[in-house]
Amino acid sequence: MDELKIIGVMTEYGEACKFIGKHLMHLATTSTLSRNYVFSILHFIRFLRTNYLSPEEFVDSIRGRRWLKTSCGDKAPVESVLFKKEWEPASKISDIPFIDQDYYGKEILHFVPELQLLGVVVDFSGSHQLIVNYLKLPSLLTSLTSEAFLLMLECMHLLGSPDKLVSALKGTKCLKTNVGYKSHSETFYYHYEWGCLLHVFNGLPLMDKNFYGIRIYCFEDELKQIGVIVEFEEAAKVFARYFRAYASKGSITKENVASFLSCYRKLKGTPHKFPTEVKKCIREEKWLRTRLGDYRSPSDCILFGPDWESIYPITLLPFIDDSDKWYGEEIHKFNGELKSMGAIVGFKDGAKFVANGLYLPRDPSSITPASALSLLECIKILLSDQSYSFPDAFMKKVSQAWLKTHAGYRPPNKCLLFDWKWGNYLKQTDGPFIDEQFYGSTIRSYRKELNAIGVIVDVEKGCSLIASHLDAHFEFPTMVRIYSYLSDFKWEPDSVDGRRIWIPHGNQNGKWVTPEDCVVSDKSGLFSLQLIALDKYYKQNLLVFFCTAFQVKSSPHFDDYFQLWKGWESSGHNLSHDECCKFWGYVTKHWNSKTEKALADGLVKVPVNSDSDGILLSNKNDVFIADDLQLKDLFEQSCPHPIFVWYPQPSLPNLPRTKLLEIFQKIGVRTISESVQKEEISMRNGIEPELVIPWNIFMGKGMVKLVLGFLAGPTINMEAERRKKAVKGLLNLTVNETAEPITVSYNLSLSSGENVNVTACRMIRWDKEGSKFFTQKIDRSKGPKYIIEFATYFSEVISEGILWEDSDHIDELTELIKLAFVLEFNEEAVTFLMKSKNLQIFVEDEDFLASAFPSD
Repeated sequence: MDELKIIGVMTEYGEACKFIGKHLMHLATTSTLSRNYVFSILHFIRFLRTNYLSPEEFVDSIRGRRWLKTSCGDKAPVESVLFKKEWEPASKISDIPFIDQDYYGKEILHFVPELQLLGVVVDFSGSHQLIVNYLKLPSLLTSLTSEAFLLMLECMHLLGSPDKLVSALKGTKCLKTNVGYKSHSETFYYHYEWGCLLHVFNGLPLMDKNFYGIRIYCFEDELKQIGVIVEFEEAAKVFARYFRAYASKGSITKENVASFLSCYRKLKGTPHKFPTEVKKCIREEKWLRTRLGDYRSPSDCILFGPDWESIYPITLLPFIDDSDKWYGEEIHKFNGELKSMGAIVGFKDGAKFVANGLYLPRDPSSITPASALSLLECIKILLSDQSYSFPDAFMKKVSQAWLKTHAGYRPPNKCLLFDWKWGNYLKQTDGPFIDEQFYGSTIRSYRKELNAIGVIVDVEKGCSLIASHLDAHFEFPTMVRIYSYLSDFKWEPDSVDGRRIWIPHGNQNGKWVTPEDCVVSDKSGLFSLQLIALDKYYKQNLLVFFCTAFQVKSSPHFDDYFQLWKGWESSGHNLSHDECCKFWGYVTKHWNSKTEKALADGLVKVPVNSDSDGILLSNKNDVFIADDLQLKDLFEQSCPHPIFVWYPQPSLPNLPRTKLLEIFQKIGVRTISESVQKEEISMRNGIEPELVIPWNIFMGKGMVKLVLGFLAGPTINMEAERRKKAVKGLLNLTVNETAEPITVSYNLSLSSGENVNVTACRMIRWDKEGSKFFTQKIDRSKGPKYIIEFATYFSEVISEGILWEDSDHIDELTELIKLAFVLEFNEEAVTFLMKSKNLQIFVEDEDFLASAFPSD
């Protein structure tokens, strides 16, 4: 044995195994071991094992050498894998060197223990790294089976270093989705809590859970690592991109909306919250269809509900289209979801839409009370924001006639809101008050809102509107209430149209007149045909109002009187004594330079005394002032028509004859004494008057004293200067005495060309124009009758000459002078006579007498 060892013969078992192994490997280096060789090796190993010989040295000598034919070429046993069915998924994703069973045949499967001793991988368990090591190229990793893809995820999960796998899978369309195979980055992981979001739009690539089974859910982290959209936030952002794209095209269908809202509801209460940018997208994109036919964002939409029933008929609002053609009644189930997205649900939140979408119908009668009150409620909500101001378009729309009042439908600025304050002055029917019976008492609670759109609510601000509504009334009690209200608030019309006054004819009728046609009072009663006296119809408080607000004259003015007279002139109207007194009484009271000029220039006719009914008016050029009563008597007897100006008899306190005759004279009426042409017939026939002593010698101090006393007495009460002037007229006379009665011819030319001629034969005549006094020579021997006759004529001439302007007292003075004449004007007798008549002279009269009769 030893000798054999020395010469190289192997005697040891181990050495023999190594030798066999080396020999076989040598053969392998020169050519591939044949199938038979391989099986011989396997049989040999089995032999050793069966005979309880250790194959370790043999195995060690060949296991590291490449002699096994595999799918990847010749490989060492430790580099090879025996394919079994469990390796099927791995074969799809990895180029594992599987022993070539096509070459070796099924017989190779009978040597599993021997192959395992050689280092061949037989069982799949724990071989994940091997899969990674032999991973196929990315281009070959497409359209993977579910088992293959899950195996890759399992490798990532177990090995903990997935970079190679992640790199290999990037960009490959190996994931099966509901829309075919997709790359990881465009594929969504379906999560049971939020996966509904991915069903909103068709076409989102969702992992096919039916294809992969529930096992896929075990690899959420791995899916995320390879780029699959796993997290909710990321999925929501991608969803938002889809959402925005669909919305921009108006392609979001009612089914999309229903699906989205359902999902939105499902997500409520879960930890999954939409990112800010997604919320912004949902809120801002126009994806909800409205009844107006357009798409709007939720914040620009309203979900119709009972609160909107009333306002709906008078608006065009963007209500979400809940018709059967679109979202239907189902949309109302998502009230809360829509509200959280910004959609308007409650009436209070949508008030601004009403302001922008108001659409009042042309026929205001179609606006129900409920609609009107709903609009006011909307305004109330808007006004709760103190910074809010109504859009111009809203104010323009709301300014049309739509509010029902007692005067019909009117715009707000032509309406009034009635309350208890108004009730202190008016009734609701007195003006265009909002019809409370139509709207109900609730309308009063919207005082502020009505005022904001122009309705007048304050009682002190309604005057103009109430006044403009006067035309609608004809009942006198109503007119009185309205005028009283206007008066209390000191209203004045601001236009000519408003300056009209109602004159009643009973309580149910009347007419409108202008203020110029009215006076507060016509106490004279002269203007019943020209002016309307308001005090016949209205009480004192309203009379003051008409004066201040309408500038109604308190009484007729001079111009009214002037026109009245001109009317009388043209009508040929015979005036009554009362009419004439009232007219000229007014002229006398208001006499001034202006009235003087107006009457002098404008009056053509003046009143004349007449025996007929009424007072006639005659051309003032043919009318005369009777300053000489003797002439007056002569012409009244001879003239066929009245020629002497009228004056009241007796003289009236408010119309002194003296003043009236002075006025007549200033407006162009001449005195008779200056108008007549006279001729002394007796002188023409050769009867010459005899010049006698001056009047003061002819008559004496007694007569002058008597006249002064009478003029100063209580009856006349003439002031001192006027008394002196009257008496001086006597003292300056020259007395002409004749033996025969004096005959004088008087001729008066009228404007018509007519001449009136009269002749007078008198014992006594006073020629005032010539300051001459003519008297027939007195013959006292003719007895008492002659004396009293002479005294009578003398006293009449003197009295008429002095008191021609105050004829009421001529008779009284005549009687005194007549008695004094009979007593030859004896001073003592005159003094007694004066005392008996309660007459006296004063110091100034005494001084005057002393100067006129210095010798006495």
